[in-house]
Amino acid sequence: MSTCKIFQFNIELFKVTGIQRVLLDIHEALKDEYECKIVGNISYEKVNKSLSISERDYIRFHNPFLFKDSIVIIHERRLLPLMWILTHLPGLNIKCIYIHHNELYGNKRLSLFPKNIVAISDAGINNLIGYFNIPKGNITKIHNCVREKSTYIPRVRKYDSSNITILYPARINDVKRQTEIVKHLKGKLDSQIQIIFAGTGPKYEELNTLCCGDEQFKVLGFRDDIPELMQECDFMMLFSRHEGLPISLIEATQIGLPVICNSVGGNLEIIQDGINGIVVEEWDDLLNTLNSLPSLTQKKIDEMSKNGRKIYERNFKFNIFKNNYIKLIDSLK
Repeated sequence: MSTCKIFQFNIELFKVTGIQRVLLDIHEALKDEYECKIVGNISYEKVNKSLSISERDYIRFHNPFLFKDSIVIIHERRLLPLMWILTHLPGLNIKCIYIHHNELYGNKRLSLFPKNIVAISDAGINNLIGYFNIPKGNITKIHNCVREKSTYIPRVRKYDSSNITILYPARINDVKRQTEIVKHLKGKLDSQIQIIFAGTGPKYEELNTLCCGDEQFKVLGFRDDIPELMQECDFMMLFSRHEGLPISLIEATQIGLPVICNSVGGNLEIIQDGINGIVVEEWDDLLNTLNSLPSLTQKKIDEMSKNGRKIYERNFKFNIFKNNYIKLIDSLK
């Protein structure tokens, strides 16, 4: 193990989002090669238990001298001003890596980016260069990943066109648009289709009220068994206002689950229209696409499933992710 110290600093470890999941994947990728710790601003008892962060891997932030002679990886733009100050303090010898998870706008003056930035998608790279005027040489592109929990077994679910289940796994908020989706589709959706929402968030109660009594829309709340739920469904769906590089879409490709999504963020780096899913843009297109699902054949579903798995193996396996992060860290030592 290298004596190089790596800290990942995050101030939202009380919840589970794609950002925390990427943080955990980076920790897993680097912990055998370097001295790695996860740093938060809350007590260990308040860290979300679903993150499965061990107490020995966690440090509560009290003093910036904790980061002396280390590489600090941050995932939140709000931490950029603090890290800019710390990296410029004499004697601390801190190098910072910022993970750019999403397209961001506004607060240009407070966005004091370090020299080393990881973008998870082409959309993120374009946002950094086009909006924030970041030199391209400061950006390293590293896709998110999904770790394999067991030996891959090809998907064998039979497609029943009279009973189609679509999983929508995401934090329930305005960005993910779950309440808008129900309002646009309610009363118009083919009776053979059911959409299942998994997740929680600020719009949960409103979504639950909208779906109450309607058998075509089901609200499950927070679930930590999304891959297992995916195995029980025919499609996965995301129709967000904006995205980074959604972990849930990568999970779908990993198991060969066809996806319905729009082209925001890095979605098109995971889903190819007609190849491993269906890409739609407007509300009318979404409704028409959903109502056409009963006409799909088993052959087409199987084809999309196999293609999805191939895309996962080519771009999103953990070993690819791990090697890219080790290469980046070694370049900074």
